[in-house]
Amino acid sequence: MEDTIRFEEGKFCPVKIEGEGGGLSFSPNGDMLLIGRFPSPSKAQIEAWDGKWRAKLCAESEFPSIPIFAVGSEDWILETPCNPAQQEKEAPGFIEAMFGKDDSEMVAVLVDSLTNMIVKIKRVPLDEMFVERLALSWNPYRGPADQYNKTFSDEEFASRINSIFKMKSQKEIWMTSW
Repeated sequence: MEDTIRFEEGKFCPVKIEGEGGGLSFSPNGDMLLIGRFPSPSKAQIEAWDGKWRAKLCAESEFPSIPIFAVGSEDWILETPCNPAQQEKEAPGFIEAMFGKDDSEMVAVLVDSLTNMIVKIKRVPLDEMFVERLALSWNPYRGPADQYNKTFSDEEFASRINSIFKMKSQKEIWMTSW
């Protein structure tokens, strides 16, 4: 039996996703997947999705780094909060596997949230420094918490994310990230 999920433009998205915006997922072998769900993506959004991407990390004190992406230009900033402790439960060792790859890339899938149809798929090369900083930031959240690392429940993670994004606009987050 084949366990592979296939993404094809013009077909239904095979992964059930709630809400809208961007969400990250990782496989145990370190593959990164971003699914962006937006209602009726415009021609400009589709062109931007197929354009040049840039990645940064938003770092807050005592909190895992949040990957953010400029899609096509700095006019479209996509935050992709992801709880590393939860990812480690779902795909053990993902960050070490991602860090160990020679060339890292992310598959970015644009989905029309109204129809659940895949509009565009883009392979996005990831900068080595971005991957290294992500691994360094997220690695302490691997395994159970102790006095040196703190993992966050889903509720606490969501609460902290909401407070971060209430304090700054997308542009401010992008400009102050590294």
